[in-house]
Amino acid sequence: MPGGILWLASYPKSGNTWVRIFLENLFRNADQPISINALSVVGFGDAHIPVYERFAGRPVAELDDAGLHALREPIQRYLAGRPETSMVKTHNMLGEYEGRLLIHLDCTMGAIYIVRNVFDVTVSIARHYNFSVADAVEAVCSPAFRTRTTPAAIFQILGRWSDHYRSWTSVPGFEPLVLRYEDMKAKPLKAFERAVRHIGVPASKDRIARAVKFSSFEEVSRQERAGGFRERTRDDQVFFHSGRAGGWRQHLTPDQVERLIAAHGEVLLALGYLDKQGRPTV
Repeated sequence: MPGGILWLASYPKSGNTWVRIFLENLFRNADQPISINALSVVGFGDAHIPVYERFAGRPVAELDDAGLHALREPIQRYLAGRPETSMVKTHNMLGEYEGRLLIHLDCTMGAIYIVRNVFDVTVSIARHYNFSVADAVEAVCSPAFRTRTTPAAIFQILGRWSDHYRSWTSVPGFEPLVLRYEDMKAKPLKAFERAVRHIGVPASKDRIARAVKFSSFEEVSRQERAGGFRERTRDDQVFFHSGRAGGWRQHLTPDQVERLIAAHGEVLLALGYLDKQGRPTV
């Protein structure tokens, strides 16, 4: 594979970690599942604290957000200059923040964009960030939605759910592979075969099927119960909570659903998450 960055991009809680675990099992091609606490194939995330500290030469706690943001470009240029492709996770939108690019396309060789219906994303964000569901609804509808710098990760600029999707899929000449989370759940072998073809990895159907099995929700949940998951942001958090599509129906009120449809209806319809009458299909 050539050098450059292959982004694994998504709004939070959309299946990015699932794709990373699949790729880990695919590339390492072991005869048993790889530990979820030993992920190295997608070895970088653009919010990963140690990378910023290495480039800054000092702890992140000594840097403000402007200083951290200024490091994005040199870090991405370093990753792009490696002889092999650097696969990098991001939740950032593709755009600018305070006059600087978040994602440098001239360092980029491609992207996989994972999208999940905004109804389930909202409920999962509420659980993940310890928000109320009402606050999560407003967050995914807000152009100002962002994460804060914490001891676990530097800040990320998210914006509205639909604007995030558009930012990654509307750049002339740039064509990321779009994977719907719901298709990954319903037909995982077919969905992940598309991902393998997109990144150009020669892999047999049996090898892909084994990686799908080893990265299943049941397997990663078993591992998290047995040994935790080091990417959790709170000790009381369950990272792999349920993983099913349509669970939002037990958590969102009709008014909240209407708020989400009003904010994101055009993209929801384009992605097949609404029918022609404007009703959710998931």
